[in-house]
Amino acid sequence: MNIPLHNNINEHSSHFAFALSDSSVLTEAKLIISHGDQADELLLDIDPRSHLEDGRKVSVIAQLFQNPLQREEASVLYGPELSYVQYAISLTDTSSISIASIQGVDYPITLDLGPYIPGDYEVRIALHRKTPRIAEGPLEPEQLAMVKYAQVNTLHIMLFPAEVSQLASSSAAVWTRNHHVFDSYGRRGFILADLERLPGRVEEMFGPGNHNLLEHFTEGRLDPLLEEGLMAIVWGITPWCYSLYCPPNEQAAQVLAWDKLGEEPARQGIYYIDPEVQRLSIIPANELAFWANCIRKEWPVVELSGEGETLHLDLYVQIAESVNGLHENPIPTFVLTRSEGKPDMIMLMANVVIVEEIDFPMA
Repeated sequence: MNIPLHNNINEHSSHFAFALSDSSVLTEAKLIISHGDQADELLLDIDPRSHLEDGRKVSVIAQLFQNPLQREEASVLYGPELSYVQYAISLTDTSSISIASIQGVDYPITLDLGPYIPGDYEVRIALHRKTPRIAEGPLEPEQLAMVKYAQVNTLHIMLFPAEVSQLASSSAAVWTRNHHVFDSYGRRGFILADLERLPGRVEEMFGPGNHNLLEHFTEGRLDPLLEEGLMAIVWGITPWCYSLYCPPNEQAAQVLAWDKLGEEPARQGIYYIDPEVQRLSIIPANELAFWANCIRKEWPVVELSGEGETLHLDLYVQIAESVNGLHENPIPTFVLTRSEGKPDMIMLMANVVIVEEIDFPMA
């Protein structure tokens, strides 16, 4: 089996990644540190507590950082930590790191993070599981199975110089819960809205009442709200669970494994955003049909950092490759950033298709 691999190297970090549709094939896998001589190989367990046996989709991310990511931040990016081990190792400029003994893969996968500066390192191997936020509330019985199907395991392998380990443990976390939302959205898509000002503006335009903003949108009557930078909309998507990352700053964005997400976005949207907007609520578009009810509910919020009037929304789709008879499975991710200057035009993201239409009870 040939697994598509992605890697990217810059002055701050190196990233390497792949994904599989069934995590159980990694249960017996080992991380191998070698230095050109098989006798000196070091074999490390990657799943000592056997969390990967349950067969969810899994994204494998290996990263070399000069300054390690905080464990709390990794849990924001990839979901709660299920297991964690850390090893002290030494590397030379001829060292290599690979994963071997993957069921159904008859060759080791080399984690192309080098070349390495000779010295002492720490390698941290953590398993995370992200669950859509819809599962934080009550679910119908049939939705429980769909939650498990939607969950994503991330095997995060992080390598960093040993001398920065102690210093990094005392630094403050940058990524917080308000910088990543993983949730389910139906066929109509979702909106990003400034709920501090949008309700008042809607009342100014249409008067008080429980308006059907879906109808207003299809009639073009919400265009002023887009032009005033109080909302953005993704109109029409494959019903699925999506991550939406909003990096807290430009430096923090470098920890995202862009190579895993894809060299270029699958889709892009550009919107005008009012320069005073600092927080955006993420609302499923179908909720717009009953606006008065919608604004009474609690919605996930992302904090929008930086300055400027241009909002960029990029969609990346990683494919979890077919193994053990399971079909390949998309792992879609939106990345939201802002930049200075006003956009020449609004480019709405619409009709996003990541997989053939399927029945999806969470939609």
